[in-house]
Amino acid sequence: MYGVIVCPRCTLVQGADLSTARITCPRCRSKIEVRKAKVYFSTDSPKELAEGVRQVGERLVYDIETPGAPRGSLPERKPSGSDQRTLRSIVLRVLEEREEASREDLARELGEIGDEELDRVIGLMLEAGVMYEASPGRYRAA
Repeated sequence: MYGVIVCPRCTLVQGADLSTARITCPRCRSKIEVRKAKVYFSTDSPKELAEGVRQVGERLVYDIETPGAPRGSLPERKPSGSDQRTLRSIVLRVLEEREEASREDLARELGEIGDEELDRVIGLMLEAGVMYEASPGRYRAA
């Protein structure tokens, strides 16, 4: 069973395997006790999970680039549409080639990318419902 949960520290909306004891938030790296987290949506289907993440993310009011920032403030750097499409296509290609990819697999394919930027990319892909965290640090296409 999969579910949509929200990181209590940084408010990232993400999908999780509800049978897992805890997961690591890809944005802030805090540990989330899955069994104690509020589940906003649950399903047996990974595809439905991706749509659930998208819908819950739309309902909750926060800015994915700068959590905690007052509404209306501008983030320091917002990726352009072409940047997002490129990142998305790279992540999707990696996930199509493998059933499951690690954080290190994604970092290797994205090239010269720092840990903070990798966390941001993974967070964006999780929030967009492109992928979900199958187990801590392991991702699958949604």
